[in-house]
Amino acid sequence: MTEIFTTKKLEKLIKKRIDNRTLTVENIFGKWNASVLYIARKKCLLFVNSKSFYSVIIPRFSTTELDKIHLLFLENFYAQLDFEKIKTDAEFLVDNVGELKFYSTDNDKKMTGIINYNISKIDYLKYEYEIFNSSVIRELTEKLNLTPFKQLNWRQPKEIMSEIIEKASV
Repeated sequence: MTEIFTTKKLEKLIKKRIDNRTLTVENIFGKWNASVLYIARKKCLLFVNSKSFYSVIIPRFSTTELDKIHLLFLENFYAQLDFEKIKTDAEFLVDNVGELKFYSTDNDKKMTGIINYNISKIDYLKYEYEIFNSSVIRELTEKLNLTPFKQLNWRQPKEIMSEIIEKASV
């Protein structure tokens, strides 16, 4: 099971999926934080891993797809890893991500800061593109995952996520 803590903005959007009970079940990826952002007036979901600050974006999200959010997350996570050439297989991700559980915000200031930074960076970078399709979103997300952070000892989220997957695959 994977715990995903939402921002207030996202919580309003997916309120029927929010679970009030917190069960701390640790998996190799740890918890994720999620928010909603808009790219070219399309609603997108931004997921950021708390261990590695690795980002995954679900483009063109609609509340009608709420029942498939688990599959959307897995598909986009796998596609992002594949786009960034991080070796893993889909079965490994399905086994290690498990079921998604959404919770209200955990008020993690560090993660809120990372999410806000990523959203502002996307707002800045999106002017480099004329159209927005899945490959452009993957490219934008890769730029987020190549940004070094002081909290990671100036290492990149892509590098940390690659190590997490490597250790678990052995």
